[in-house]
Amino acid sequence: MSSAPPSRRVAAAPARPWRSLGLRLAIWYASATLASYVALAAILPMTVNAWAERDGQASTESLLTRYKDTFEAGGTDALHAMFDCHADPRSSVALRLIDDRNVELFSASSDDESSHLAEALSEKGARHLTRVGAPIGWHVAAVSVSQGRQLEILVHHESASLRWGRARRVSLVVLGCGLLSAILGAFFITRRALLPVAELARATQRIVESGDLGLRVQERGTTDSLDRLAALFNRMLSRNESLVRAMKESLDNVAHDLRTPLTRLRAGAELGLRETTDQKRAQEALAEVVEESDRVLAMLTTLMDITEAETGSMKLYKQAQDLAAIAREAIDLYDLVSTERGVHIVTHLDPGVIVEVDRQRIRQVCANLLDNAIKYTAPGGRVEVTVAADEGTGALTIRDNGMGIAPEDIPRVWDRLYRGDRSRSEHGLGLGLSLVKAVVMAHGGEVNLKSDVGAGTTVEVRLRLRDAGAL
Repeated sequence: MSSAPPSRRVAAAPARPWRSLGLRLAIWYASATLASYVALAAILPMTVNAWAERDGQASTESLLTRYKDTFEAGGTDALHAMFDCHADPRSSVALRLIDDRNVELFSASSDDESSHLAEALSEKGARHLTRVGAPIGWHVAAVSVSQGRQLEILVHHESASLRWGRARRVSLVVLGCGLLSAILGAFFITRRALLPVAELARATQRIVESGDLGLRVQERGTTDSLDRLAALFNRMLSRNESLVRAMKESLDNVAHDLRTPLTRLRAGAELGLRETTDQKRAQEALAEVVEESDRVLAMLTTLMDITEAETGSMKLYKQAQDLAAIAREAIDLYDLVSTERGVHIVTHLDPGVIVEVDRQRIRQVCANLLDNAIKYTAPGGRVEVTVAADEGTGALTIRDNGMGIAPEDIPRVWDRLYRGDRSRSEHGLGLGLSLVKAVVMAHGGEVNLKSDVGAGTTVEVRLRLRDAGAL
């Protein structure tokens, strides 16, 4: 006998740290932070240089004003004397006086550097000093004096150069610190930010490896997106766990409930095959086979209907319907059954309770509830059916004074194929209430159940009334 090949687990692809989300986030954060520090390191010396240029130019113009006042008061001799007396050793200065024909009348410089630079910056022919091409830290100023002459000055302030150099050094330090903090901060912040994601991945891996849906991701109790993701993941696990548990219980119940009818099917078929002489007995055996087949088919059909209703794939042909009329049809259908069992049906059906529903499906809901009420009510008991409008809904209430439901069974009566110990003595599939709830929920309604052991059960179905404006 050939056997199925053993299942193979596909090995997970090896992790690639350089392609991980954490590393990419760290690189993005570090790049953004480093770009900010680069911009700061570039702007800082430019700003300092602008301040130094402005202060240096103002100082140069102020010095030129003093030289002008001295010249106007004492001529070139006084100008020369002032230049010699007030030369600042920390500054390089070049001073000269030209007439209206651009003839140099006076020139003086504190050092060779200022002298050479003054000549280089002079325009050819006109011999005027110009700022164009002046190195950083050098300032040029000119002022008109008496008799159409012009006094020009070229000054280099050592403090400006020092500030410029200091600004560059500070920029390099800022850039270095920015690079270090960007790298360290990127990995620290990324690790902290992705911690819930890492925990989620570890929990998922544990669940996949162990198959234990009871495991949960630890929630930090914050309101950020990642913690909400962990909460939603836990809710999904809880839902999956409940669905898997319900599926297992349903399969167990299906296996249990199908075992008996299938055994009867086999026994009836075997009996029909053996009976070759007694035709009547063979026909009875085949009739039992057909009956059990119908029961199995009814169970499977109901299970499919419940599944379609719960998943939203059930086709509903909704129209405006009178809920009292639908209830009356179901009551008429079970009138003979209730009479045979000695159960009296009392009705309070208000007309004009218009709901937008699939008539056949809601009639099926009423029939299932009536069937349960009559089935679990002792002879001589009563079943009360009420239809009324209440708070914008149409309410269908079916109340009996039968055996009731045990408190421990009430939460599970809506489960598929669940039958309490007290109900196993009655013939049934255990799918009636499951179908009722699924169909009502598919219509956007709600169903509630109250029960006391020995006092009876009340089931209330609420469906939205049709909008009066749509009539």
